Amino acid sequence: MGALIWISLAIAGLSAASPVGWSVPSLIAPRESVGTLGGILNFGNQLAGIAAPIATGYVFQLTNSFFWAFGAAAAFLAVGVAGYIFLLGRIETIPEPSQSAA
Repeated sequence: MGALIWISLAIAGLSAASPVGWSVPSLIAPRESVGTLGGILNFGNQLAGIAAPIATGYVFQLTNSFFWAFGAAAAFLAVGVAGYIFLLGRIETIPEPSQSAA
């Protein structure tokens, strides 16, 4: 029962945070670059999604415990939250590129 509660809380947190993360490219990128910036963001997310279970397997193999794997995941989460709080700053739109290149 405890696992069900924690998994539900994790999914709820992901569902609450995901729209915030996906709104940043549309807020800062010029109109014609939103898709490119969103694709770069998605690529980085997918790399993390690939690396996380691999790293978890190695950590478990070395320690025979998931404690340190979950601890590493919590540390990465804390760094990500701190990045949003302290590094993101004010969100301002990147100016549109000039149309006259001549």
